[in-house]
Amino acid sequence: MAVGRISGPLLKDNLLRNGVNLAFETSLLYLDVNNNRIGINTGTPAYDLDVNGTTRTTNLQVTNSTTIADITISGSTISSTNSTITLVPNGVNGVVYQGTISVGQLQLNSNVISSVGTNTDINISPTGNVNLNANTLVNGNLHATGNITADGNITLGNSPTDTVAFDAEINSNIIPNVTNQYDLGSSSLQWNNVYANNAYVNSTTATTVNTTNFYTSSLQISNNTISVNASNTDINLSTSGTGGIVIGNLRFVSNTITNIVSNAVTTFVETGTGYAKFPGTYGVVVPVGNSSNRPAVQYSETGMMRYNTDLQYMEVFNGTNWVSVAGTSTGVTFSDATDISIEAALMIG
Repeated sequence: MAVGRISGPLLKDNLLRNGVNLAFETSLLYLDVNNNRIGINTGTPAYDLDVNGTTRTTNLQVTNSTTIADITISGSTISSTNSTITLVPNGVNGVVYQGTISVGQLQLNSNVISSVGTNTDINISPTGNVNLNANTLVNGNLHATGNITADGNITLGNSPTDTVAFDAEINSNIIPNVTNQYDLGSSSLQWNNVYANNAYVNSTTATTVNTTNFYTSSLQISNNTISVNASNTDINLSTSGTGGIVIGNLRFVSNTITNIVSNAVTTFVETGTGYAKFPGTYGVVVPVGNSSNRPAVQYSETGMMRYNTDLQYMEVFNGTNWVSVAGTSTGVTFSDATDISIEAALMIG
């Protein structure tokens, strides 16, 4: 190893360079007198202390800032001339510990991610999915502009004061998972109007039903018409006890029809060539008022009785033809339809 030396006595005058640089072992230690720089392993120092190699120190204190490659540490700021700063701790599962991290207006502190800006959103924009692999609690509002798909059970609300609003249309069937168990509405909270094309129910209890067509197994109600779908089938209106069926002013109980309006005249009117037919084997006709000039008439013709609205007299069916009451053995005729009491007619048969 070569040993460098300064010839002559080591005096102050020997260290005065007067603008002349001093080199030890060429560039092992180089004093750039003109630029006030010291170079180690370099004869062209670019900094006050320029070391071309590895520097080791027990403690490093930097008053202002230090630059390591692209990284500059100044005060509490770490910056880079590159667009990326990478922290790579040692080990397979190395950890970088930090109490609080702030990135722009985003702050991470303990297990809380928050925004430090006023009314500032937090946007998560992955190229794939955002996977939440545990229970997720949202204390505020939850809004999604895309589709929502949920597997498993869904519970909406946890008390009767919570509400669910549908601003969109339902695009699927709504089917309960157990039959005959769940209700739609209640006695105290009822739906206002229900619009449906068809309704299939086992029983119906309603205050008012407004529909164009209403069907049962054999009965149909359409507009103002009640009809049956099966041939030769009766329409039965029945009550219990002494209850009757009231249609307009007429009350039907058993085989009796009563006008519920006091002193009212009940009139049967036929359109066109029509007849009021009263089946029976005998009959009693009581004229209105039952005065001396309108005596009661009894006849014994077999068959049915009717009032001919065109000819305006009573007729009976003798088994072959319809004949007027005037043509029978009674020899009684009536001048017009008002002479016949409906009460008497209903007593026939």
